[in-house]
Amino acid sequence: MNRRLTALVCAWLLGALLLAGGSWTAFHAQETNPDKTWKIAVLTYSFSSEYWGYVAQGCLAYDGSDPAVDITVQGVSSSIASGEQIEILKEDLEHGRYDGYVIAAIDREEVEKILKDVDLPVVVVDSPLDAPCVIGRVGTENQIAATAGAKKAVAMAREIGWEKPSCVMIGGVEGDYNQESRLAGYRGGVMMSNGTWLAEVYPTDKSADSARAAMEQIMKDYPEGLAVVACYNDLLAETALETAEANSAYDHTVFLGFDGNGSVCERIMNDDRYRNMVTVAQNPYEMGFAAVQMLSDYLRGQENASQAASIEGQGDSGGTASGDSDGDASGAAGGDSDGGAGGDTDGSASGDSDRDASGAAGGDTAGNDGSANYIDSGYSVITKVNAQERMVQIRNHLS
Repeated sequence: MNRRLTALVCAWLLGALLLAGGSWTAFHAQETNPDKTWKIAVLTYSFSSEYWGYVAQGCLAYDGSDPAVDITVQGVSSSIASGEQIEILKEDLEHGRYDGYVIAAIDREEVEKILKDVDLPVVVVDSPLDAPCVIGRVGTENQIAATAGAKKAVAMAREIGWEKPSCVMIGGVEGDYNQESRLAGYRGGVMMSNGTWLAEVYPTDKSADSARAAMEQIMKDYPEGLAVVACYNDLLAETALETAEANSAYDHTVFLGFDGNGSVCERIMNDDRYRNMVTVAQNPYEMGFAAVQMLSDYLRGQENASQAASIEGQGDSGGTASGDSDGDASGAAGGDSDGGAGGDTDGSASGDSDRDASGAAGGDTAGNDGSANYIDSGYSVITKVNAQERMVQIRNHLS
């Protein structure tokens, strides 16, 4: 295990939970343990994001549980640093450093071009990738989760006093897979709840500055206020809420975020300014754990199949390792893993009935990326009522 990286992740996450500020930016780890059987790389977005820090922690937790695996976790400098991510990927593949790869692609199209001729097994986290080497994916059903979040936000708006709730969205990057999925979910949830979906989507580059500009424009466009402002993620929702704080027309607006980061849940729990905030919580720790487990199981299955073929080639028909191997070549990470996101996981921050809408944390079923194996890591809708449960979940992962 890369101990230095583990310490950095833990320290960063603890700082986030304590709201101490600061961030962990790019860290391209290249230290590996030569005594390990398999070397796996994990390449994600920026660790200046609390969410991706949780994913990294889940990956490293699996590293600590499997003596045969050595995991290197890598991040880039920002959530839109696609060029930087591409260079790391190319370099790793060129030097043949790893036996398998876990990736959350920033620029899906460019990553797919690189992976089209790669024979290394790849597990995808988050948005799907279409490449022959992809053996599975772990992610959140964004549209289903966003639908549940929008329903909760509209219901909360009605409780506050909005008779005819209307909603706009502060989005991420236009055309992005998750952006389009969450947009569809938010719109569907508002309409199912007999709210009014206003066509405007205010795009951003996912930064706080662009969210601030978007919220300022919303207040100009809707000076009378709005019932719900749905946002691509928690950062945009927090920024929008704070930008609107001095505008009395938005005193009773519900701000809807996505991710369920610990820092946001703590504010929902303890800061009265956040009393009207809702967030759709993903399970990034479970996501990271399950992705590495899926790849590890696949590598074991390949080795067992190779050994079986060798034995059969020697005329010994009784030594096959195929069929009922725990790590079959399908790479499934489902079942009742203690730490993964499959099967009977205890990783959800449940407590909200909308959790049922996710088809949550299911095993390895066919996913919408076309891969044979897909794990839905589940979601929860978090309000002041159940924010403490979410915080307990996160703290347990750090302990």
